[in-house]
Amino acid sequence: MSVSLFFAPVKVLLLAAAVFIPFERLAGLHQAQRVFRQGWVTDLLTGLINGLLLFSVLLLALGGIDAMAAAGASQLRHWIETRPLPAQCLLALVVGDLGVYGIHRLEHTVPWLWRFHAVHHSAEEMDWLVGFRFHPLDLFLVRIASLGPLVALHLAPPAIAFFIAVSAWQSWLVHANVRIRYGPLRWLFVSPEFHRWHHSAGREARNKNYASLVAGWDVVFGTVHLPGGRRPLRYGIDEPVPAGWIARFFHPFKRRPMTLK
Repeated sequence: MSVSLFFAPVKVLLLAAAVFIPFERLAGLHQAQRVFRQGWVTDLLTGLINGLLLFSVLLLALGGIDAMAAAGASQLRHWIETRPLPAQCLLALVVGDLGVYGIHRLEHTVPWLWRFHAVHHSAEEMDWLVGFRFHPLDLFLVRIASLGPLVALHLAPPAIAFFIAVSAWQSWLVHANVRIRYGPLRWLFVSPEFHRWHHSAGREARNKNYASLVAGWDVVFGTVHLPGGRRPLRYGIDEPVPAGWIARFFHPFKRRPMTLK
């Protein structure tokens, strides 16, 4: 592994911090929330460790998907690779986010998948760093569900890179402690307001708002919850999730009854 590859996650974190820390101070929704709230170090380390852990495994898995798709769908792949790059970028956003919607919905309905996803939902304060709070297996499944179809369709590397960059920015934005609204577009694009309801501890918002980029998926599939004029009273889940990275890693493997959000 080269030095530049090793420090790539560090560069990404520094860039995100440079943007979102002042953004949350200038446009904070919860003004009393501290910049360095409880658990921020663990979330920061989680982002770094997950980036390093998943890199090689993800490349191997996507390589296998690419090989199988090349053998079984060569004509479709050839047709897609000849489309203009802007069209491929748009297709990447739509197909990739549909993959996120699908795996995300499964993680909320299949008990053993929820074991891993519960780590993400354990956050009781929302800020941009919550976008890094994922169990490695949870994040791996999300990456396969979103990037796998793009690789299988043989989209151009710049189109896939575009999806990765937009998804990363979106993950930080929708978890950020910011008070921005999208107006009528909130039914089409996922906003921080939209995603905060997904993290709500209230029963009315359970198993709602699964999309990451295209809010229309939730509208089409009947899983949208976006009441106007109010916001969640609190965030998090009822079950306890440990604070440290190592404890969180082993938490889903413990034998115990699990409560789906």
